[in-house]
Amino acid sequence: MLKKIVYGSILRVQGLKPGIKSLMLIVLFIFIHGCGYQLVGEKGIYGGEIKSVYVPVFKNMTYEPHASVYLTDAFTRQLMATGLFAVNKNNSDTYIEGVLKNIRIVPNALDKNGIVIEKSVLIGVEISLFKKDGNLLKKWSFSDNQTYRVDDLGAEDFNKKEALSMVSDRIARRFCASIMTEY
Repeated sequence: MLKKIVYGSILRVQGLKPGIKSLMLIVLFIFIHGCGYQLVGEKGIYGGEIKSVYVPVFKNMTYEPHASVYLTDAFTRQLMATGLFAVNKNNSDTYIEGVLKNIRIVPNALDKNGIVIEKSVLIGVEISLFKKDGNLLKKWSFSDNQTYRVDDLGAEDFNKKEALSMVSDRIARRFCASIMTEY
């Protein structure tokens, strides 16, 4: 309907030569249908230049044992889930260097007797993306937190590990979203 109205108004313009009317019609058609979107032709980022990523185990600069393994697993899963990269293959185009900078576990809630029933785990991570020749492409810093229950002493360690896993997954999703929107 809109095209008929616009087309009709262009043809009704008095005093223009038929060639100019045709040119205006072509420009209008391109303007209406040329929305600027384009389909992704290849996998990867940087215009298909980076198609594979190696994710070594993150460095753990904290006193929390095995915390970097949660991050490494989360980043590997999320990068594979994007479908843009081959992850951990030989001779990858890039590699990620992750450093677990800090973990803080703080009381979050107390019961009526003043005993801690919830804690929060706060994680700070620094991620660097390097080309295979060692040149730094970009560096990111992420932090996030998660609350977990500690009122059942038998389940406290399990809840803490689940909280670490949940935070790691969220940070990895934010990283993947960042590289997909920036490149």
